[in-house]
Amino acid sequence: MIHPAFSVVMDTAGMLPVFSRIPWRLRVYAIAALLAGVHTVAIPADAFVTRDSHAKVRARVVDLVNEARKHRRRCGSEQFPAAAPLSVSQELNAAAAGHARDMARKKFFEHRGSNGSQPRDRVRRAGYDSRLTGENIALGPESAEEVVAGWLASPGHCANIMDARFQQIGVAVSVGRKRGQIYWVQNFGVPR
Repeated sequence: MIHPAFSVVMDTAGMLPVFSRIPWRLRVYAIAALLAGVHTVAIPADAFVTRDSHAKVRARVVDLVNEARKHRRRCGSEQFPAAAPLSVSQELNAAAAGHARDMARKKFFEHRGSNGSQPRDRVRRAGYDSRLTGENIALGPESAEEVVAGWLASPGHCANIMDARFQQIGVAVSVGRKRGQIYWVQNFGVPR
């Protein structure tokens, strides 16, 4: 069984700093999220990759991220104030989709693309002129709720989500050939 994996990167000007019906993984992430001070969402709105359209799943991720940004939150040792909601960028969606497909097709999981590209490169190539970019990736979660709960429970991912400088978001999910190979990419940007 593949366990969910998460990774986070933020790039600025080329610098890369470094109960019963709920699936068990969602329960684990929900408990971790609650311990981290995450506000919960209603279970009936679950958007599952294998059941729902990818458009619905992407929209649900954006809704959950914007709900999280409404409230101040601690991400690891850093406290973040509430932040404005993010708007969807089709260019950021395209950059996220290209990277998610690349990882699924070539069976790898990292921010560096199979062609050596970094998040800022893919965002630019998709036509997005950004002053600041960020990227969260995940492997394995089966629903929008599960992936967002996991990101919020991880300090680096949570920091990207809560960063008030970000104004726009793009989300993609791509499914590999084997069970559990669900690749998620979330791009953030500040347009010039």
